[in-house]
Amino acid sequence: MTFTGANVSPASLDFSPHVTVIHGPSDTGKSFVVDAIDFVLGAKELKEIPERDGYSRVLLGLELPTGDRITFARSVDGGGVALYRSDVRTEPSGPPDEALSWKHSASSTANISRFLLEQVGLDEKRVRKNAQNETHMLSFRDLMRLSLVGETDMQAEVAPGLSGNPVNKTKEVSVLKLLLQGEDDSALVAVASAQDQKRLRGARLEVVERMLGQLDAQLQDVAEPGELQKQIAKLNQSIDGYSATIGDIAEERSDILAERTRVQESGRAQQVEHSEALVLRARFNLLLKQYESDLARLGMIAEAGNLLGYFRRGICVFCGAEPANQHLNLSCEGNTTSFGSSVESEARKTQVLREDLLLTVESLNARISELHGSIADSRREVTKLQGRVEKLDLALSPQQGDFRDLLTKRSEIERQLGLYEQMNSLEAMIRKMADETDAEVATAVAGLSLTAVREFSSEISKRLTEWGYPDAGSVRYDRNEQDIVAGDQQRSAHGKGVRAILHAAFTVSLAQYCFDRELPHPGFIVLDSPLVTYRPPDQQLEGDEEPPESVVLAFYRDIQEHFDGQVIVMENTDPPEPLGSDAYDIAFTKQTGIGRYGFLPVGVAESSQDVLSLEAGD
Repeated sequence: MTFTGANVSPASLDFSPHVTVIHGPSDTGKSFVVDAIDFVLGAKELKEIPERDGYSRVLLGLELPTGDRITFARSVDGGGVALYRSDVRTEPSGPPDEALSWKHSASSTANISRFLLEQVGLDEKRVRKNAQNETHMLSFRDLMRLSLVGETDMQAEVAPGLSGNPVNKTKEVSVLKLLLQGEDDSALVAVASAQDQKRLRGARLEVVERMLGQLDAQLQDVAEPGELQKQIAKLNQSIDGYSATIGDIAEERSDILAERTRVQESGRAQQVEHSEALVLRARFNLLLKQYESDLARLGMIAEAGNLLGYFRRGICVFCGAEPANQHLNLSCEGNTTSFGSSVESEARKTQVLREDLLLTVESLNARISELHGSIADSRREVTKLQGRVEKLDLALSPQQGDFRDLLTKRSEIERQLGLYEQMNSLEAMIRKMADETDAEVATAVAGLSLTAVREFSSEISKRLTEWGYPDAGSVRYDRNEQDIVAGDQQRSAHGKGVRAILHAAFTVSLAQYCFDRELPHPGFIVLDSPLVTYRPPDQQLEGDEEPPESVVLAFYRDIQEHFDGQVIVMENTDPPEPLGSDAYDIAFTKQTGIGRYGFLPVGVAESSQDVLSLEAGD
């Protein structure tokens, strides 16, 4: 591999066809080498590091299964890949033999993915991508996950060979099945409407993840649910205290308002009675005047009758009959006529009525006077009660303000808890969708041969035994979990050091499994930091700075003696013993003037001194 630029000397690195170990301190470019290999072979972009300035292209030479040597050249800024059918180690002067797209295409062979797949006999192979038997044309990028493992993936909890994206899990398991069994899924017949279901699930997942992102942004500075629960409990306690105090005042105010209403209603009734009494008294006064008028009229009649002798015995003043011929009322012993008696009787009767009326009017006047006083008392009482209500309102006002503040705060916390509940619901939806994906994965897993899985597990166990891994005999690949199980727990449950060494065992074993059975495989593997973080679980080390030497020693011996492909290892620690004659031992010192500083020179201006010397090789 060579980096070239217009004003800088090429920076090159040779890889052994068998074992290459690049070791040295951090920040010397080891992981950048892994990234550069991945980039030339079709990754989207190259990692940006300061030392890369001045370099414009990266060249990567390969030896094809036919023995021919080719060189890929690609701009460090991305884009297509130029193919030279020769070993090119400096900036090429002529046009490439072929121009390849960096991106896989099912409809064209002019891309690096199809070119490399054709070399290893996997071009046009198809792998299942869902339970509806839809298939996906294999891309070389699908294989890279199984042959090139960066430091982050090496230690990640995600199972080897999987990206962690549930949508791609079926396809990734199918790719592993293709390598283990050499059979693709091109014979599968797709089920109708599966694409719609896939699209719908993808859209649902996208929408739910977007909603989760929005909720997460809203909860950026919000306390955790447990803390919010504690806050709302304290608020409820304060609100209950305020409610008791305000409740007493409110109850007293309510009682006063009820009393005021009662007094007002009583006053209105008295007012009505008072008005009716006044009207009645006016009518009685008219009647009294009528009685007095009648008495005056009857007195005048009596007086006139006496003067005219109407009320004495003699010749009748009306018919002239003599007393002897008159029909007298013998029972009357008075000396007046019946008419005079009638007048007197009427006068007495009227007088009695007048006296009764006078008594009634007197009683009515007393009632009117009493009502007048009661009405005035009622008005004064209403005014007094209203004053008490206003005083209570003044006392209640500030406490109501604090009470409202507490209610507002509680409402805000309840809203935040609601957001957390929404997040939980959305995460449950994602898990449900993942379960749907798991059903698809289960379909793909069912296609994995138990024999192939058992033999692959045996290869992993054998490899770990060689490395001195504890209880390596019980380590196996679990078909259903799609992960390595060691010590009765999945790889993901172990610490990062164990995860790294198990991931390395998976990758080395998969390649060797394919070589032994003449199954297609890219032929090379790249491992970034498989050992540096590993510590045996039951072994006390004098210091935890270095992995156990016995394991490191066994690892390097095994890949040199028992691995048939090309392996490139990046490690922080030096190999405990010299490597074999066909292995390349490349040390980065991170010290100027002492050996090789790193993959790229520290300063490109010092070009004459920073030309990378190639390691011993061809």
